[in-house]
Amino acid sequence: MSAVNANDHGLIERSCSPISPRSKEQHDQVRRERIDQIRKAFSEVYLEKGVQGTDIGEVAKKAGVSRTLIYYYFKDKMELIQGMFLEYFEAAKQFVGGALITEESPLVRLERYARFYLETAVTKPRRVILYRNMINDMPIVFGGQSQAFYHTFLDNVHGSLIRTVEEGIAAGLLAEVEPRLLAQTFMGGVTGAMLELAKRQLSEDEGRALADQAVGVILQGIVKSPA
Repeated sequence: MSAVNANDHGLIERSCSPISPRSKEQHDQVRRERIDQIRKAFSEVYLEKGVQGTDIGEVAKKAGVSRTLIYYYFKDKMELIQGMFLEYFEAAKQFVGGALITEESPLVRLERYARFYLETAVTKPRRVILYRNMINDMPIVFGGQSQAFYHTFLDNVHGSLIRTVEEGIAAGLLAEVEPRLLAQTFMGGVTGAMLELAKRQLSEDEGRALADQAVGVILQGIVKSPA
């Protein structure tokens, strides 16, 4: 696919802009909205077809834009999918920080963390499958940098979890197990239950009831047993 030239840029802007010139703020807002629109469509096609099967023409059709507009913002499919991965992983990092970096009891924070992901599996199952597929596809998307990127992602996302577990152990609330191992044990329970709930077709009430059960079991597995 050839790069979009300056004339194409002008045509795109004229076809999508009002008669009066936009301010920089308006232009930036439209740009963000278009990129979000394209990435949302891309995530839907990617979820159905995978990295190799995703076609920019199909993404353009689903987004309701032209292929030219997509190539105006992204040089190729791989740049688009890398941007989508980074955006989703940054959102995960921000959520984990907000959920776990507080002054509350470590048990309160861990319960909120687990409940959020399990309830997301019930209310937005496609998002859970999307995240799983993204983790599996890192070697395709990031090539030789995939291992370094994956470990950086884990450090960023799971660092707060490990610190929370360390606090829980120090406070005598959690089992006296090596913190990283205990954190991974907790996360393994959350991930397993999340994927199980996501693949079922549950009503919201049924799903929340099962999520409650799973949260209780997961927390019970890491709390300190009574002397």
